[in-house]
Amino acid sequence: MYRASKQQNPHITISRNKRSLIKILAASGFTPLLMRMLPPAHAETKADPLELVHGIIKHPWFIEVPSGHSLVAFSRPTAAAQDNTQTIQRAVHWTKQWLRLVVKYQQNPLRASRCIAHAQVAMHDAWLLAATQGASAETRELSAHRAASLVLQHLFPNETPGFFEAQYAWLAAQLPASNINQDLAEATGTRVGQAIINRSLRDGAGRTWPVRDRPKDFPGIWQAAHPIYAVNPTEPYAGEWRSWLKPSPQRYQPPTAPRPGSEQHRREALEVLNVIRNLTPKQLEVAERWNLDAGSVTPAGVWMQHAIDLLLRSQIPGDRFEASVAVLAATSVAMEDSFIACWRIKFRDWSERPITAIRRDLAPGFTTPLVTPGFPGYVSGHSTLSGATSIVLAYFWPTEAPELNAMADEAAISRLWGGIHFRSDNDEGLRVGRGIGAEVLAAL
Repeated sequence: MYRASKQQNPHITISRNKRSLIKILAASGFTPLLMRMLPPAHAETKADPLELVHGIIKHPWFIEVPSGHSLVAFSRPTAAAQDNTQTIQRAVHWTKQWLRLVVKYQQNPLRASRCIAHAQVAMHDAWLLAATQGASAETRELSAHRAASLVLQHLFPNETPGFFEAQYAWLAAQLPASNINQDLAEATGTRVGQAIINRSLRDGAGRTWPVRDRPKDFPGIWQAAHPIYAVNPTEPYAGEWRSWLKPSPQRYQPPTAPRPGSEQHRREALEVLNVIRNLTPKQLEVAERWNLDAGSVTPAGVWMQHAIDLLLRSQIPGDRFEASVAVLAATSVAMEDSFIACWRIKFRDWSERPITAIRRDLAPGFTTPLVTPGFPGYVSGHSTLSGATSIVLAYFWPTEAPELNAMADEAAISRLWGGIHFRSDNDEGLRVGRGIGAEVLAAL
C-alpha cells in the first residue's frame, strides 16, 4: 500500500483510510495495535485500487503444526489454478454452502456463527498443515476442501446423504490431478476435519439450560416481552462456549447495564420512545434490513457475504486460495468469539429490553417496529459482532476502513431504530466487539 518517498522524508505519512482505522482503535482504547497500523519509515501514500494488504497465514487457529517452516518457500499454484475469480470462488464455495444451509435450517445467529467458525478454521488449518508437509498448492487446497466437507457434514447431519461428498468431488475435479498428492490431501484434510469435529463436541454448545438457573428477580431484570413472551431465553449458555482465543486479561468489560431508577435508564427509555414515535422511512428501512434472525443469513452471513465481495474485487498477489482462507478464518473466529463475549455479558446483567421499561414507566401500549428478541438486551449482539468483524476486515483492507466502520455503526443504530435496544446496549456492544477484533489481529 505504501511506496518509498523520492525525497526520503523522515516523517511518516499515514493514509486517510488507515488513519480512520487507527482512530477507531484508539477511541476504543486498543493502543497495542496502533504500531501494527503504521507504515514503514520513509513512506508515503499512493492511490491504490482495492487491494488485500495482509493475507499471509502465520499460525494455525487450532491444529498443532510443525514449526520451522517458511511460507515464502512453499510452491505456488500452477497457471491454471491462478485465475483470480475461479480460485477465490473455490475458496468461498463452502462459505456459500453454509449461507444456504443457515437459511434452510433456520439457525439462530449464534449457532450460525459457530458453524462457520468451525468450517473456516478447518479449511485454514488443513491448508497450513499440508503446507508444512511440503505439499503442492493444489494438494493444500484439496486438503482444505476435505476438512470443510467433513465438518459441515457433521454440523448439518440432516442434509441430503452424499451431498457434501459430491461437492468435495466436484471441487477436486476443478484442480489439475497431475499436481495433487491425493493420499496426502485426504489424510491431512481428514485429520484436521476430525479434530475440529471433536472440538465441536466439547465446546459446550450442547448444554441444556434449566429454568432454575434464572437469577432471583431484581429491578430491571429481563422479562418475557410482547409479542412473543418467550420465557426461556435464547442460548443462555452461549457465553460459556469455548472460544477460539483465550480472552485477553485487558479485554474491555462494560459497566453494569443501567437500571430502572437511574437517570441514564430514564433518558435512554425516553430516547427509544421518541425515536419510534418519530421514525423516518429511512430509519425503518435500515432497521428491517438489519433484522437478521433465524430464517435469514443472520448477521454473520451478511458480514461473510461482504468479505466474499471484497475478496472477489481485490488484487491478490501470490496464492489467492491461501489469502482467502486466511481472511475468512480470522473473520469467522472474530464473529463467534464476539458472540460468546456478548452473551457472557447478557447473562451477567440480565437487563430488560426497552419495551418492558417503556410499557411499565412511560407508555403502556407501546409497540416496536421489530419483534423484541427473547433474551436480555445488554449488550447488543449485532453491535458486538459487527464491531469485531469490521476491525478484522479493515486490517486486511485498510482502504475500506471508513466503509466498514460505517457499516458496523449502522448495524448498531438499527437496533435502536427497531425499538429493541437502548443506546448503551449498542455503544457498549460496539466497544466490546472492536476489542475482540483487536485481539484477533494481535493473534495474527
